[in-house]
Amino acid sequence: MDLRYGGKRLKLVGNKTSAIEARRFFLLEDRAMPRNIFGKSDYQRWENEQNLSAAWDSRTKQIADLVEPGKSIIEFGAGRLVLKELIPENCSYTPSDLVDRGYGTIVCDLNSTTLPDLQKFDIAVFSGVLEYIYDVPRLILYLSSYVDVIIASYAVTDTNESDRHMLGWVNDYSSATFAKLFANAGFQWEREQTKKWEQQLIYKFTNTKCR
Repeated sequence: MDLRYGGKRLKLVGNKTSAIEARRFFLLEDRAMPRNIFGKSDYQRWENEQNLSAAWDSRTKQIADLVEPGKSIIEFGAGRLVLKELIPENCSYTPSDLVDRGYGTIVCDLNSTTLPDLQKFDIAVFSGVLEYIYDVPRLILYLSSYVDVIIASYAVTDTNESDRHMLGWVNDYSSATFAKLFANAGFQWEREQTKKWEQQLIYKFTNTKCR
């Protein structure tokens, strides 16, 4: 049995793989090693609205400031739909999340082995989401067929080295490695538009295939 991770193949021994083989695979491919390559999304945590903190709204506001008027937007991990109220009035907004948040939510588990066919969107937004994704390269490549721009926050290891596991984060990327993941899928980092929220960075990436 083989495991495909970010377009690469890793041999499994039965239903498991040795820790040595897995570590060698991720190191050779210059990628951060997820803590659990068979991980699942935490439905119990995210279906409870008490876990959707209002303290994150200031991060959402910074993301909204990067959205140009007249754009179609899909927000993954839409939560309390705060972004919908902050983007320019002439933008269209589609929420997506693990559970139905109303307003036509596309219910989607980004850690699922299969991802849905989407309509085309101008912008995809991730606010505090990518830290919980086990295969970020696969997700970015998937979105390259559907969106022109990705705006994403991420807690890079440069400034968020400790307590990642306790927070439920399942990957560990430096700023340089994070940007490289997008470059590998054809997205250009708009460096001059990078923002900082607490110890996290907010990135804007443009799909070069759409130019």
